Formats: sequence, C-alpha cells, structure tokens
Amino acid sequence: MDDNYEKILWEGYGLHFLGGNRIRTGYLCKTEQGIFEVRKSIAPLKQILFEHDIREHLAQQGFYVSQFLCTQQKLPYYSWEGNHYTVENAIEAEPLDEEEKQTFIIGAKLLAKLHKALNGFYSSFGYFSGKNRLEIYEKRRIELLKIKKRIEKQSSYTPLDLLVKQQFPYYMEKIEQAKQLFLEINYQKAIYHTEKQRTICHNVFKGENIRQNAQGILLTGLSKCTYDHNMVDFVMYFRRFLKKQDCDIATAEKMLSAYESENPLPLSYKKMLLALFIYPEKFLSLCNEYYNKRYVSPAMLEKMQRCIASIEKNEIMEKWLKTL
Repeated sequence: MDDNYEKILWEGYGLHFLGGNRIRTGYLCKTEQGIFEVRKSIAPLKQILFEHDIREHLAQQGFYVSQFLCTQQKLPYYSWEGNHYTVENAIEAEPLDEEEKQTFIIGAKLLAKLHKALNGFYSSFGYFSGKNRLEIYEKRRIELLKIKKRIEKQSSYTPLDLLVKQQFPYYMEKIEQAKQLFLEINYQKAIYHTEKQRTICHNVFKGENIRQNAQGILLTGLSKCTYDHNMVDFVMYFRRFLKKQDCDIATAEKMLSAYESENPLPLSYKKMLLALFIYPEKFLSLCNEYYNKRYVSPAMLEKMQRCIASIEKNEIMEKWLKTL
C-alpha cells in the first residue's frame, strides 16, 4: 500500500513519501513539504476538472478552501493504473455542530456567499443538472401509482407496504401541489434562465462540509457541484435544518434573512423554493429504493417511518414558506 502512494507522490508531484496512514476520506501522507491527503477519485475526469476550477475560483474570491496540488505536468490529478488521484494539503478542522441552531444561520449566510461568488462562473467541464427535473418527478409519480397497484394485488402486506398504502393520498396531493407551482412559475423558462446565468449548486451543503478552525470556516465537499438553480441548495439546507432541529420558524426566518443579507431573492426564487420544498422527494426516493432495487436495506422501514414522522414539521415549514 505504501509503495503505491510513494509512487504517486514521487512520479506525479516530485514529493518524497515519508510514511502515512489511512483516514476516512483518503490516505494521509507525510512528505518533506508537509502533510498531504491523497484520494482515489471515483468521479469522471471531467468532474475532477470542474471541481478544480471551482476551488481555484473560490480561493480567488477569498473563500477558505483547500486546493488540489498540481502534478509536474500541471494537472490537478495523477493517473495511475486506470485510476485518478488527487492530492491536497491536509487541513484539520471540525464540522459545525448542527445541534446548535446558530450553525444553520451561519450556514445560510455562507451558502448565499457561495452562490453569489459562483454566479456567472464558467468552466468548460461543468454540467447542468436541472433540465430533466420535471421529467424525473413525473416518472416518480407514475412509479408511485404502479407501486400502489402492486401492493393492492398482494395477498399480504409488509409493514412498509402498509405505510405506503396509508400515506399514498397525502403524498399524491403533495406531488400535484408541487406540479401546479412549477407550472405557475414556468419551470422550464426559469431553468433556461438559470442555465444562461450559470448559477451553481453545492448539492451536499451540510455541517460535515462546513468546517472550522483557527483560520476560519473551511468549505469542503465541492466534488458534487453542478450548474443548477440556487434554490435546490437552499431547500436541501432547510430540510437539513428540519432533520436536525425542531421546526423553529424564528430560526428559519433568521436563516432566510442571513441568506438575503448576502444574496437577495426575487419573488420567483421564493416560489421555486416553495415548489421544491413541497415536492416529496425523500418519500419517493425511498419508495424507488425499496420497490425497484434488488438490495433492500434492513433499515428501510425505519427510514420510511422517520420520513413520515417529519410530515408535521414539513407542514409548519410549508405554511411559513407560503407567506414569503
């Protein structure tokens, strides 16, 4: 194992490997120029290059982000035996505590700064992920109808079957409500403008990727970035808030205020936020995972129970979002 990293560091970067150990995200390597983290990437090469461009741009904009070390051939990755490896400085930083409400207010402000900094950013390696959202939503709606019919044809029901059958009318209503909102805001036109403006979503914006040390707040997890509507990020962060906290509207209002202090939202964006929030993405993805995949996690029932238990929180948040 050590021989592999010795080869990568020396042939790729001209660094002498002085020992190391495996960590959760990669391999920590000591060199004469400091400690670096080496990761074997499973992402397509284009995605690595897109992430590199974003990291470079954010660093230029004053964000605290780690940079990919470039190889002796000036590339942000090293290829060996069919795999791509990235190398970056190892930075110690603790994730923000999501048990604290203030974390989400800080996070909302940082998210707004991120969106603003990346607005109009161009990279030839980026790709747009929002075009087919309505097609995917319609496909999931049809799947749910088929799942209900399949359940009703069975002679006996599993506990999860019963949950899906009982909650079917509620979630179908939410799908229709979201669909009407998407029609009202002309989703396709909104996404067309988003594509022209080249706005970017982080896509995994959460405490684990918002870290802090003496130097400040370190932003990580940039490998999932795509061109998309900014409200996709914000709705995911609101859902994260609901998962970790009670539905405290006062804190939700502070999150929105913190975001808008850096990146004000037009009314069309607030309507997009509401439409994305109403759409029951988690419920439908769990149904898809349970009924359409070969492997079913033993924890699937628990996941579905937690999803359904969040209905009350979601309804409170939805009521507030409708007032914006």
